[in-house]
Amino acid sequence: MFQRTASFRGQAEQEFKVEVEAIGRVRHKHLAGLIGYCAEGPKRMLVYEFVENGNLEQWLHGDVGPVSPLTWEIRLKIAIGTAKGIAYLHEGLEPKVVHRDIKSSNILLDKKWNPKVSDFGMAKVLGSGSSYVTTRVMGTFGYVAPEYASTGMLNESSDIYSFGVLLMELISGRSPVDYNRPAGEVNLVEWFRGMVGSRRVEDLADPRIVPAPAPRVLNRVLLVCLRCIDSDAHKRPKMGQIVHMLEGDEFPFRTEHRSPRAAHRPSTNARTSLLAEKAGADDADKSTWR
Repeated sequence: MFQRTASFRGQAEQEFKVEVEAIGRVRHKHLAGLIGYCAEGPKRMLVYEFVENGNLEQWLHGDVGPVSPLTWEIRLKIAIGTAKGIAYLHEGLEPKVVHRDIKSSNILLDKKWNPKVSDFGMAKVLGSGSSYVTTRVMGTFGYVAPEYASTGMLNESSDIYSFGVLLMELISGRSPVDYNRPAGEVNLVEWFRGMVGSRRVEDLADPRIVPAPAPRVLNRVLLVCLRCIDSDAHKRPKMGQIVHMLEGDEFPFRTEHRSPRAAHRPSTNARTSLLAEKAGADDADKSTWR
């Protein structure tokens, strides 16, 4: 599979080569294998392993009919696998890697719907420091973390915000930015927070998902979304934690430190209330990024 990437010059061109060569040595079942790359003049092309089912964007936003082939179980499988791939970049490598362009078109799917994160053309290898400041913000509008867009400060939390948007996309079947929708629904993150704040969580799920997800499971994944897009980047969970939350090993509340045996899971109504409170808190401290 071939993917064209952004053009680079000077120091940026050298950084591109160094980082792509470093990432090319990385192997993980949820990362697309980078076979090689071509850098000729201002043009760049990355060559990845072949995958049978194309990319996630095609299945979420293409013409697939009234019932999506992506069942709730498949969508959750894609979310968990993607989270594991990103967690490996952040926590399984030294130095760690920030992808910088997590989005549905960069999630490749094999014939069994196993996801593989692809397109490392914008990836940044972070050395001893935990952050990197750049004057050239890269990424895709709708997925870019607000603090990265406004300050150029890049770290793992930037990818985590993007993953939160991707998770909303998986749940709702909506694009991160869709100018064909009414004014209050153009931006997926804002619409999502508004729906949760109004306690209309059942209307967030893609109507093409048959059968519909169980409320208990849906609420758990919605809470993960809200934590990933927290306006305070320092409060977002690590990718390893997100994997456990999605798998149900850890309940997605910051304030919960109880052991699984001692904890009593909140009822569906209680979870909906907590969802609304979380969305309201984020709205009260909303970024100016659009």
